[in-house]
Amino acid sequence: MEGGCHCGAIRFNATSSPFWVGACYCVDCRKISGAPYVVYAGHKQEDVNILKGTPKRYSSSENVWRSFCESCGSPFAYTYKNSSDKIFMYIGAFDDPSVFKLQKHIWISQKLPWITINDDLPQTE
Repeated sequence: MEGGCHCGAIRFNATSSPFWVGACYCVDCRKISGAPYVVYAGHKQEDVNILKGTPKRYSSSENVWRSFCESCGSPFAYTYKNSSDKIFMYIGAFDDPSVFKLQKHIWISQKLPWITINDDLPQTE
């Protein structure tokens, strides 16, 4: 599975299927993306290759590094500071995000009131 940022400065691939695909409704993800929620695919870090460019990284909280394209600002991924073996990538950054199947909803306690979840997938506060 390949993908990249909006301007093409960053290109990457993931050589395995994700171990997790989830929709996050937290305030941080809304602020980072400008969207009411974000869907991530979790991969082992070793299965993700940067083919072109270098994502810019910053500490968005005590526990999380966020990365993005320095040229166009497209969000790329986040990693936990205490678990660098995993990377959670925005599925919208992949060339064909239709291959991902949502598995879970997280941080629904911060979900905007007009968002309705119409499936039976697990939900965590």
